[in-house]
Amino acid sequence: MQAAGLTGVERALVLADPAALAAHLAASAEAATSPIDGLPPLLALLRRDRHPADVRRCTELLLDAGADPDSSTPQDGGEWGISGLSDAVERRDLALVRLLLDAGLAVDTRGWSNFTPLDQAAMHGRTEAVRLLIERGADLDDCAFDDEGPTPLDCALWGLANNRADDGDYRGTVAALLAAGAPTRHSPPTGDEAIDAMLERGDR
Repeated sequence: MQAAGLTGVERALVLADPAALAAHLAASAEAATSPIDGLPPLLALLRRDRHPADVRRCTELLLDAGADPDSSTPQDGGEWGISGLSDAVERRDLALVRLLLDAGLAVDTRGWSNFTPLDQAAMHGRTEAVRLLIERGADLDDCAFDDEGPTPLDCALWGLANNRADDGDYRGTVAALLAAGAPTRHSPPTGDEAIDAMLERGDR
């Protein structure tokens, strides 16, 4: 969504403009909860690629005005959804992840394709996000999709082999998950000798 032609709170959210958003919220607290283009305002904000500090400040303003940190929207017929925490993980903004968790957002809130934030962080080798989510109590045994779906450590190993992020730290991610006791159905070889050694040792 582009800002051209937009007005009011929608424009403030699309631009992640804290001053403009604060003015709209002061005029009407409903601006924190009224949908924008079908999305809760918090998600309308987090779907935009804007300066991280501005996005965090706008998030604070919305939460202070009554926005639900657990805002989500249905996907795939309502079975799965998009969540603010998943968006924060995708943005690689640890401060934003902390802000949402501190506001009460459940650490295992499901997002794209029924993945938890930990699944997403692990799949892309986001070691610091993985550590933070583990510290906040993320479920290491959770299975995406269904009871036979991948665990967070499975997601990391699958990402390493099949969808490797160029800037992903898969060794650090796997080490953090193993140290926390995360299970996996996978075994060596993974294509990374250091990770193979970790899996063989258990690193626990």
